[in-house]
Amino acid sequence: MRLSRLQKHILLRCYESKNVKVPKSAFYKYYPAKEFKENKLGVQVGVQSSLENLVVKDLVVVFGYKTAKKLYINKVRLTAKGRKIARELIKKRQRKLPIK
Repeated sequence: MRLSRLQKHILLRCYESKNVKVPKSAFYKYYPAKEFKENKLGVQVGVQSSLENLVVKDLVVVFGYKTAKKLYINKVRLTAKGRKIARELIKKRQRKLPIK
């Protein structure tokens, strides 16, 4: 399954969080502060669309409310499938030491 860098960041952030439900604002830290300040709306749209795509792939569950036109997301929680993929991402990230 292909995931963008932001989607991988969201999965890892949820997996490493002490809280079960992670607020959506925690994912804005993926972007540098300067970029977030200059293009706040673009960052919010990017995070929102990444979260919606993760919901479609059944990797996260979102908490919020839905209107006829838009989904408002407040908090995010990983599913079992999402935890499994997050563990795989961590394993890939770890450095393998050479055996002598």
